Amino acid sequence: MNARTPALSVACGITTLLLVGASSIAFLSSQYGDGPGVGILGVVSGLVAGLLAAVVVGVTADRTEGWLATALVAYGTFGATFLGIGGLQYLNVPGADGLFPFRIHLLTSVLLAVVAAGVDHRGRG
Repeated sequence: MNARTPALSVACGITTLLLVGASSIAFLSSQYGDGPGVGILGVVSGLVAGLLAAVVVGVTADRTEGWLATALVAYGTFGATFLGIGGLQYLNVPGADGLFPFRIHLLTSVLLAVVAAGVDHRGRG
């Protein structure tokens, strides 16, 4: 185990938390309307899924090779980038809201994930 394994584990956990939490909130609010319970259930389901993903990736990351390892790097990079940009907006860093409307926020996260995957794949090859 090197420093890359826990970093990849945390990044994949963050990505899973964001995706499962947002999906759960969207699904539950379409069924039951907006309410605090919907948000709480979405966050809890995201936390549980994120922790599970982090544990699974932490245990198996050292044994993954090839495209699967590259896909894990891209997946983790997407979530970490998305959360980082969201953090800049939350902290009201001057210009962050204007620079990163949601579409650009999402595209920047995807672009950095693709770049990280390419760099990782070239480093393995």
